[in-house]
Amino acid sequence: MSPANRQANIAEELAHAEEALRAAEALVSLGLFRDAANRLYYAAYHATLALLLTEDLEPATHAGLQTLLGLHFVKVGTLPASMAATLRRLQAYREASDYTRGFVMPEHECRTELEAARHYIDSVRELLLQRGGQSP
Repeated sequence: MSPANRQANIAEELAHAEEALRAAEALVSLGLFRDAANRLYYAAYHATLALLLTEDLEPATHAGLQTLLGLHFVKVGTLPASMAATLRRLQAYREASDYTRGFVMPEHECRTELEAARHYIDSVRELLLQRGGQSP
């Protein structure tokens, strides 16, 4: 992938992350917490893809995304382990909201996870800026 293509792909993934976050905010404001859980995960997912692209890493699966984040950013000390934990937690909420009959996400949990997703995306943007990538 050329540097120009890489930057374009990173920008596109960040735009997807921001769009998913805005969708989650809208869903929370409507009281649709179960649906918001899905969008919160995908906001963090796309931000993570942007970060992985800086290392020319493109996971084939959601589990691969988690593994690559851990190996290339957490294990080497670039990101705190709490970031990977946030991504795992958001994924668990997404899976429960999409596949578990009777799943209810309480409003306070959803709002807490909304703040966690915002922090996650802000942290990724800051790291990208430090690496000379996209500006926040």
